[in-house]
Amino acid sequence: MSNTQKVNIRPQVYILSVLKFLEYETWYALAEFVDNSIASYQLYKKDLEGIDGKDYHLEVNIEIDQQNNKITIRDNAAGIHEKDYARAFRAAEIPPDTTGLCEFGMGMKSAACWFSDEWSVRTTAINESVEKTVRFDMKKIFEDKLEELDVSIKSCSKNHHYTIIELDNVNKLPRRRGLGKVKEHLKSIYREFIRKGELVLKVDNEELKYQEPRILKVPRYDHPKGESILWKKEINFPIEDELSVHGFVAIREKASTSQAGFALFRRGRVIQGSYDNGFRPEFIFGNPNSFRFQRVFGELHLEGFKVIFTKKGIKWDDNLEIFLRLLKDDISNKEFPLLQQAEQYRVRASEKEYQSTKKALDQTVEDLEKNAPIALTYARENPSLTQPEQLKLLETDKTIHRDLEIRFNKVTWRISIELSYDPALKDLIELGNHLITEKVANSSIRQIGIRLSLTHPFMIQYVGVDNSKVEPILRMAAALGLSEVLAKESGAKTQGEIRRNFNELITCLTRIDKT
Repeated sequence: MSNTQKVNIRPQVYILSVLKFLEYETWYALAEFVDNSIASYQLYKKDLEGIDGKDYHLEVNIEIDQQNNKITIRDNAAGIHEKDYARAFRAAEIPPDTTGLCEFGMGMKSAACWFSDEWSVRTTAINESVEKTVRFDMKKIFEDKLEELDVSIKSCSKNHHYTIIELDNVNKLPRRRGLGKVKEHLKSIYREFIRKGELVLKVDNEELKYQEPRILKVPRYDHPKGESILWKKEINFPIEDELSVHGFVAIREKASTSQAGFALFRRGRVIQGSYDNGFRPEFIFGNPNSFRFQRVFGELHLEGFKVIFTKKGIKWDDNLEIFLRLLKDDISNKEFPLLQQAEQYRVRASEKEYQSTKKALDQTVEDLEKNAPIALTYARENPSLTQPEQLKLLETDKTIHRDLEIRFNKVTWRISIELSYDPALKDLIELGNHLITEKVANSSIRQIGIRLSLTHPFMIQYVGVDNSKVEPILRMAAALGLSEVLAKESGAKTQGEIRRNFNELITCLTRIDKT
């Protein structure tokens, strides 16, 4: 049997009209619904376990219906009780308990209005024998200046408890790659509840699991043969009256430009720094090209702080600078120099990563075949150019080769350029006939070989396998090699001394810099 009653949505109905213009990301808007479910679970945990047993766990399932342009959020929390029902649908009605994840009285309303003009809430509260449904048509509410909405009521078991929110004709539906990003952010935001087993969070019935980053375990950068250390530092210090922070800071085993950084928690939920948007203040992380920017991460729980209205940022007031200074002092001391370790530690890349530098080699060869004859001719003031022949690509075990031919000063030059990731090599740049990949029978063709070592300490410390960094170094190596040949052609007898001195100096300077 069913009947209806009214729910008053006054005062400040006009507030609802501006909620669609809030600065949300999709995952933060969806998080408002999850927050409500967690808050309900935390308030009525004992009652829920009393009905469903000690094995009860909160489950929230977000269903994205691409075909019908609809989002449905279902939970098995305690539902909206009769005593809270009127307040739940009035704008800016502060709940009696503001110590949990629901504190502004706007979460469900603001998120629902941000997504859609048409939405409904169906709920039955624990120990109550009715299911209530209320439907919002925001355009009608504003046009007719409605202050009350009909509530459909029907009987149900007292043991039933759930809330189902349906958003129709959604304006901002996540699709394809966007949906994947939403999942990653949600599992990051609620990682603490997920890892404790308090929340089963699903999107389209796919359970979200947070994957913990692997932490670096190696000797100190200034004692490379010392004992391996797990680079994780527990954090626990006061900031000022009633404000404090606890958690950890660590170094990622594998660097990541997108996923390093701090996650800032409040009341168990990530407020700032989820997934690929880590909190990385320059005071601690340096610029985006620094190694610590790619390796340092952590989870910091802030106690006593307030959050902004959309719960996507901390209200620091005047405490941000104090917090950062205390934190930096804590993770950069002599006994445990975590920041220095992140900046100075280098790891040799994998073979697959070294192979990826072929792009830099290809680009260098392309530019050489186009511009080298012109540059060389200009140097000799004797133009005599032809188009280069077809390139030949040779790849071997720990090396990547490109051969090219250019015509200069009535002579055909065949140049072999090699990138090597063999750690046995000592010199950064080598030049010689032993680097020629294939001898040619035609004596009129001049051949030279040039090699750049990717595993030289200088390359490991400053370049790695970033094509944008490998390419300029490779160009300088090629230019140095060609210049040496030109010097020899001009009659110089000690042209190789510059390169040999360069290799010794760059190796020495790199070692000094690391210590």
